[in-house]
Amino acid sequence: MAMEGPVLGTTTAIRPWIRGFVILMIASGAVHVCSQEIQSTYADLTIPGQWQSGKQFASGQSGSDIFYDANTGAVVQISQQAGMLRVGEIAKFFDATNSTRKDAAGLMSAAAFPLPFVYTEKASKDLAKGTKPPRIWDVKEGDGNPMWFFASQLFDTYQVRDSGGSSEVREEFLPVRVVRAEQKSVTGGDVLLFEVESDKPAPESVLKRFHMPPAFKDQRVRYGWVQFAPGGIASGQGVLSVAFATATGSSLTIDEVAKQVASAKVKVL
Repeated sequence: MAMEGPVLGTTTAIRPWIRGFVILMIASGAVHVCSQEIQSTYADLTIPGQWQSGKQFASGQSGSDIFYDANTGAVVQISQQAGMLRVGEIAKFFDATNSTRKDAAGLMSAAAFPLPFVYTEKASKDLAKGTKPPRIWDVKEGDGNPMWFFASQLFDTYQVRDSGGSSEVREEFLPVRVVRAEQKSVTGGDVLLFEVESDKPAPESVLKRFHMPPAFKDQRVRYGWVQFAPGGIASGQGVLSVAFATATGSSLTIDEVAKQVASAKVKVL
């Protein structure tokens, strides 16, 4: 019986140590899985996330490799281009940080998250008949497609107005907050950054339609676009483009993406 006290005391002391050890192991595992190399047609780079090919989600953006993180719902699109794109349009926002702008949503949509072709085709037919097109999330072809979801959080609706006796159709976009619009030099070249956030979280019904994970509940959407010119803009070596979208609570940020893009193994095509 003299041994009972010490044994119980030792067990009690060990339990917190075991819990601490387990927490440490879990944390170590989390750090490991959060840094995964993406091997694309255009470059190999390491971006926080658990990535898998998302080519089945391609809906309107040709020439890009799409990767999807099923745990967080984030997407990354990687491509190469001859030079920096939409420089003048992005430059308009250099001094507009923290402003809320609809044209910023239009720019991000056109550059990286366009309306799905299936949706625009249906909308065109409806408009031709004088019928109001459905919302993106009301089109069944988009079920479970994160690219449709991200497009839907930038686009509002079609506006039809009479112009000189004929109908003029315009795309209307939702207001977004401009977070970053910047061109700067980094190790190995120059980058052009453009980042916006949606004005409010998506409704739960929309999240369910596109099968978005719990990470998006009550979260706004962060969109980022990084263009990297190895050797500088004037080098003529081409540009690596990486666009991403994720929940605002995510650890995936434009600074981290820019850092990894600048150190990526760019492939010569």
